[in-house]
Amino acid sequence: MAQGPTTNEQELPAYPIRAYQLIPDPNQPAVVALAIETDQGHSLFLASREILEDLGKDLLARAAKMPLKVRPK
Repeated sequence: MAQGPTTNEQELPAYPIRAYQLIPDPNQPAVVALAIETDQGHSLFLASREILEDLGKDLLARAAKMPLKVRPK
C-alpha cells in the first residue's frame, strides 16, 4: 500500500462506490482528478502518476483475493 503521513486511527463512515471517473487537467498534466460517487455525493482527489500506479497495483492485488461474484443475467 502507498505510504503517506500517519495519523491517529479513527472510525470513518464507509459508503459503497457507485461510480468513478478520472478527469485529466490539460493545464496540469502531472496530475489527474479521481472523482468518486457515492449515495452521499461526490468526492474529488488529485493524484500523481506514482499514486495512480500504486493504487492500481493495490486494487488488483486486493481484487485477486476476493471471491468471484456471479452476476444475475
